[in-house]
Parts: sequence; C-alpha cells; structure tokens
Amino acid sequence: MPDDPTGGYVTNPRQTKLILTQAVSDVTRFMEGAQMLGTGIQIRLVALPKKEEPLVFQEWWEVRVFDDPHLGSPDSE
Repeated sequence: MPDDPTGGYVTNPRQTKLILTQAVSDVTRFMEGAQMLGTGIQIRLVALPKKEEPLVFQEWWEVRVFDDPHLGSPDSE
C-alpha cells in the first residue's frame, strides 16, 4: 500500500476513510461494514505507476467510505 501518513483518514468530514489495497478481502470487509453501518461506499479499480518503475502500472482497489449513505452513490458526484 502506498505511504499514507494519515492512516487513510481524509480532511473531508463527510468522507471518513480512503484506502488503496490490492487485496479483495479488504474491499469485501469494507463493503460488509458499510452495509452493516448504513454508510456510503465507493469502490473503483485504478491503475497506479510503481515508484521504482514509473512506466509499469499496478491495479489497486480505491475504497472511499462516507458517513452519509447517499454520498457514495453515483448521484452525489
């Protein structure tokens, strides 16, 4: 996971967590948590360059968790 000094917490008070992971189990865990808590979630598959090889890209899951269940929906963007 890329270096993140904030531990994934973001400055937007309505967006509570941002993680980048390559493990589908992490994505599943956050999906289940969002469903149980009734929070919004947004999941995207992104390609990011490697630090040591900027022309080589790796796939990452970008997971954003929101306090408001409507903020993770496509209508909110």
